[in-house]
Amino acid sequence: MRRINILYLAIPLLLYGMMLVYRSVNRSSASFYGVAENQETEINLEHDATINAIYVTQGQFVTKGTLMLDVTRSLLNYKMSELQHNIASLQVKDQLNTIEIQGRLDRLRAERAEVIGNIQAQIRLLESEEELNRKLFQDLKSIPSDSSTSAHYAVQLEALNEEMRLTVEPIDAEIRQRETALKITTVPTQNEVSSLKEEIKQFEIEKDQLKIYAPADGLVGSIHSQPGENVQAFNALISFYEKNPNMVVAYLHESLSLKIKVGDSLNVTSSLHPEEHCFGRVSGLGHRIVEIPERLRKIPEIKTYGREVLIEIPHDNSFLQKEKVVLHWLNPPTSSLMVFSPWPFASGL
Repeated sequence: MRRINILYLAIPLLLYGMMLVYRSVNRSSASFYGVAENQETEINLEHDATINAIYVTQGQFVTKGTLMLDVTRSLLNYKMSELQHNIASLQVKDQLNTIEIQGRLDRLRAERAEVIGNIQAQIRLLESEEELNRKLFQDLKSIPSDSSTSAHYAVQLEALNEEMRLTVEPIDAEIRQRETALKITTVPTQNEVSSLKEEIKQFEIEKDQLKIYAPADGLVGSIHSQPGENVQAFNALISFYEKNPNMVVAYLHESLSLKIKVGDSLNVTSSLHPEEHCFGRVSGLGHRIVEIPERLRKIPEIKTYGREVLIEIPHDNSFLQKEKVVLHWLNPPTSSLMVFSPWPFASGL
């Protein structure tokens, strides 16, 4: 009887076992390292400023609304003073203009009254002469009344009334013109003053914004200035970040870099305290292969390369700033991880 070589039986079994191992390895959870980070906010101003006082220290925990810095803008104070001076100048100029117009009105009214008074005096004198002549003729009945005399007085009277009309009408026209000017003379000045006051109001808002308050509960980062220092526009004054990290910056080995996708779920665990963990979601992937930092290499002495991965994590995590964490990723698929994941984004994947 022909004997079967056991090697022929072992080879298929060995190949089958290798396939199972390959599939198991392929589906096993890959792990890599990252660092828990806070999104740091650099606080600056759009204008040059001078630091008056600093009320916080680096690393200090502050609550939202805490006053951190007080700064001034000498140029802002100068502009506000200049605007106040312009307003005062406009108001004085307006008052002088009003006084001038009012003075001219008073002179015109006095001139009108004088003209009318003089002509009315002449009219009264003429009327008196006419009345006197009329009485004389009445007393002297032997002398007949002269109608030409009465006509002469009437002509003179009419001439005086016409003279008064011709003299007063231009004065009245100018008086009306001056009265109208008096009513509207302050309008342009008032509009200009209102515009300048609005500018001052805007500067006051800017001045109030020179007090730097904490935008949220968090920690003071780097303080880039000192009291009395002049800081140029857009230069960082102070940095601020929230108390708990809200993201993880990790590096995935280049052999796995093409397999992970944005939206994949990950288990994030503290490297020092395994009981501290949460679930995260891949929010971004780097577009190039870079050297993995020594701290995040599995073997620090050997240079390795990979792809940067950004992972969002919940704000209520217990990680420390810059704490090293381990990320576990199941490949493929991620759906089995999502079944038990409490991460709020999982339902949308």
